Amino acid sequence: MKWLAWSAATLLASAFSAPCLAQLNDAFEVVSEARTGKPARMTSNVDRQDQQANPELLISLGRYHDAAEAYGNQIDRFRTDGDQAGLDRACSGLLRAQHLSHTLGADPDRTALCRAEVTDPLLSKADREPLFITYPAFNPPVGWLKTAQPGYRYAVSVEFDINEFGRAENFVFDAKDSYYLKFPVLDALKKARYLPAVQDGKPVKRSKNVVEVTFCLERGADCGD
Repeated sequence: MKWLAWSAATLLASAFSAPCLAQLNDAFEVVSEARTGKPARMTSNVDRQDQQANPELLISLGRYHDAAEAYGNQIDRFRTDGDQAGLDRACSGLLRAQHLSHTLGADPDRTALCRAEVTDPLLSKADREPLFITYPAFNPPVGWLKTAQPGYRYAVSVEFDINEFGRAENFVFDAKDSYYLKFPVLDALKKARYLPAVQDGKPVKRSKNVVEVTFCLERGADCGD
């Protein structure tokens, strides 16, 4: 599960792992410490050092070329350190940043350091199920922030299609989920970027992708782990 901690501070998204061959099925935890108003969004006046240390932040700012270079630097470091898990994450990140900047193949020396199990699905050289290339950013509505029970976990589950062009569509929510929280989930998933599924070398539509989002307000209460 990925934790997205909302507060007055800047959100730092966690790194992507290598894609796995399964229908897109992911879970996010959104914890807010905000007392009033919307959680702070990431802004472009982030310290340069923080940007270099966090290529996902660069991606969120639309600085895809810089993100690719940052991931390339991570590849060099993780290879020197012998950290295979870190190297796999950095390789996945480099190719996602290249997808977003339309520069696939621009850094062949670093890509050559990556395992085929990581790169082939992202390069459409192997069958894959759909996957995120940018994380969705969930912004709890002001009304929920003012009325939510602190420490209580509000869950939203949505099933949707990702078509052959990588667009999310046909969203179906669980009727019992919080009405107010469906809107930020829908907005975030519509704005996120995806790679479509690939089968026999061609992009294809995949249905029944599922994302679960849990919102919790930390206002003198512990949302737990």
